[in-house]
Amino acid sequence: MGPAAAATSRSQPGADEVHGPRLAAAIAIGLVCAWLGTRLPLPADTPAGPACRLLFVTGLTTACWLLHALPIAAASLLPLALLPLLGVASTAELTRGYGDPILWLFGGGFVLAQAIERAGLHRRFALRVVAALGPRPRRLVTAFLLAAVAVSMWINNTAVALLLLPIGKVLVDRIAAAGDLAPRAQANFGAGVMCAIAFGASIGGIGSPIGTAPTALFFAAHEPLVAAGATPVSFLAWVLAFAPCALLLGAAAALVLVRVALPVPGTPLAHGDDLLREARELPRWSPAERRTAWLFGVAVLLWTTRGDLQLHGGEVLRGWAHWLVPAGERDRYIADGSVAVLVAIAAFLIPAGTPDRARLVDWATVRQMPFDLLLLLGGGIAMAAAFGPTGLSAAFGELLRPLVGAVHPALLLLILLASITLLSEVASNTAVATLLLPILRDGAVAAHVDPLVLMVPAVIAASCGFMLPIATPPNTIVFASRQITFGQMARAGACIDLLAALLLLPALWWWALPMLGVDPAATASGGGR
Repeated sequence: MGPAAAATSRSQPGADEVHGPRLAAAIAIGLVCAWLGTRLPLPADTPAGPACRLLFVTGLTTACWLLHALPIAAASLLPLALLPLLGVASTAELTRGYGDPILWLFGGGFVLAQAIERAGLHRRFALRVVAALGPRPRRLVTAFLLAAVAVSMWINNTAVALLLLPIGKVLVDRIAAAGDLAPRAQANFGAGVMCAIAFGASIGGIGSPIGTAPTALFFAAHEPLVAAGATPVSFLAWVLAFAPCALLLGAAAALVLVRVALPVPGTPLAHGDDLLREARELPRWSPAERRTAWLFGVAVLLWTTRGDLQLHGGEVLRGWAHWLVPAGERDRYIADGSVAVLVAIAAFLIPAGTPDRARLVDWATVRQMPFDLLLLLGGGIAMAAAFGPTGLSAAFGELLRPLVGAVHPALLLLILLASITLLSEVASNTAVATLLLPILRDGAVAAHVDPLVLMVPAVIAASCGFMLPIATPPNTIVFASRQITFGQMARAGACIDLLAALLLLPALWWWALPMLGVDPAATASGGGR
């Protein structure tokens, strides 16, 4: 089973089933959402009917995602089926969401991940990290977490968890069989490796636009502002702003994980030389590994240099797309999704260098891609796009207006980080981002502050649910390995949740937001840039 099939079956228990009672509950939730819509402060010239019907579909779809009432793909198509019938939005308008460039970026990223797994590059990378840090339990847990952080900046975090899980499970089983650790230390070590893979994948995902679904949804939600004249956030600008945050949080999380949450010994393993020998005996790079590594490097280079980079002082460093687009068009004319598709096509064309004349990927491998995840993203984008025309965005903005400016900006950021982190523990981080990003965007516009001040903390916090198996797909994937108990994940996740809130607030305030050209302190006075 490839990454896609595994993602579908493991990350969503019961994903292929229909549950009647849960579907009834989802319908009830949708009706409650529609009733609540009658009490929203909609603009005076806006009828309440379309807004309430949109809230019904949004509540129904989100509840189906959270309760697993329908298969994910079927639930994700509910907006496309119901909103035109209810007179909320046309089919043509909704299908733009299901064809958003972000979906192609994710799809191409999955193909690249499958090429890496097919070539065995992920195993070589993991063993090299182990060899570099040594066969000590603390260092091995740290190695998996840092490896997951580094790789998930460039590959979707679900795929990263699926790539590293087999390696981690085999390592834990081998050390358990050798009997090098006491029972409690062995239990903590197994749980620590699983947490390192899941937490590292989620933490690294915030470091680039393709690492996790909420960051992709941020760019989709920010696009209407860019079309209205706002400065776009380029791929490189996001990486410069958040890759250091991800690395800092990853290093701190590793320290807390192995010393506080799930303490493991720092002494060498009695049979640790076996792991070092395996790393030393790795064969020379195969042609498939070399070509996949080159393709991966080219993809990262094209992504990071495509868009224009806004420098301090108003200067602009032009990306390569600027010189290719028609006159008068922005660098967004060539989206990162096009680069991802180009790289995916190249993976189909480049020979793997094997005697059977195989390519880096083939369709039998790629068709296992989690298309349900792509439909989930598309459904969220389609629903979010309908918030503006129905007046819901303006209504939520009015509800949010009293909070903005009423409290200190730093406290506002802390409230956002803490509340959305807690919400993402019990709800899908994709669903949380889908619902909140349009609300925060339009609420900030109504309050006359830079939307990035509210949207960026929200999207980062949505990726920081670490306590429960249902919080993120990586958490669900490692929990299914049976190497970790519910209590171990909750204890470790609570520690990392607290750590994330403490570290991300100053990181956002003094680094990430200023790197994006935003002054968070100006929120109190109704500004931001």
